[in-house]
Amino acid sequence: MDTKQTSCKQCGICCTKGGAALHSTDIALINKDHILRKDLVTIRKGEFAYNPVADRVQATKAEIVKLRGTGREWTCCYYDPMSRGCTIYDNRPMACGVLKCWDPEESLSLVETDLLGRIEILGQNELLKGLIAEYERACPVPDFTSLPDAFLENPDPIIASLEDAVNRDLQFRDRVVTKSKQILEEEMFLFGRPLFQLLQPFGILVMQSGNRLLLQYKETQQGSKNEKI
Repeated sequence: MDTKQTSCKQCGICCTKGGAALHSTDIALINKDHILRKDLVTIRKGEFAYNPVADRVQATKAEIVKLRGTGREWTCCYYDPMSRGCTIYDNRPMACGVLKCWDPEESLSLVETDLLGRIEILGQNELLKGLIAEYERACPVPDFTSLPDAFLENPDPIIASLEDAVNRDLQFRDRVVTKSKQILEEEMFLFGRPLFQLLQPFGILVMQSGNRLLLQYKETQQGSKNEKI
């Protein structure tokens, strides 16, 4: 006879589906170095990601700072696959503490609410906050929601504009990371994922020619559930 699950079985599945988003109460974990900024990645407002409440990929309504994955996978960087345990369990984010895979209501209520952003995390570090502001002015998030319809109407000027944006994004990153090892280590937290990576689910092929990336549109299904929040 099957019994209803009431506690964690330590299977590790939740940890392999992506690192937790950070909320305001998690600032103490960062200030005490239990969670390091180099272990964070930012999903900027307007980027497409999988929303578990809506159960679909959509533009994020707010900036999300979350624990990064390992390598090219979404598995949380603090997850130990050998023990199937968390290496920062006693100092894990609030979202991890309330997570119950058998009863997800409390976790779902946290999605895109009371989030901890880059500026709050950086506190009094005016240099890095200024760098983020400079990056956001130079490399704003495109209107991903309108891309599919724009491609149907006339993809060529959209591709040309995005190609300029992709290369401007990379040039900015190359310029600042060469000046500081800290910025290099914290790049994904400070600036999020490079724009060219965000375009691929929309059917945009990325090719390199010399120092420049070239884009080509190839119609495909919009979005992917692999883009986790």
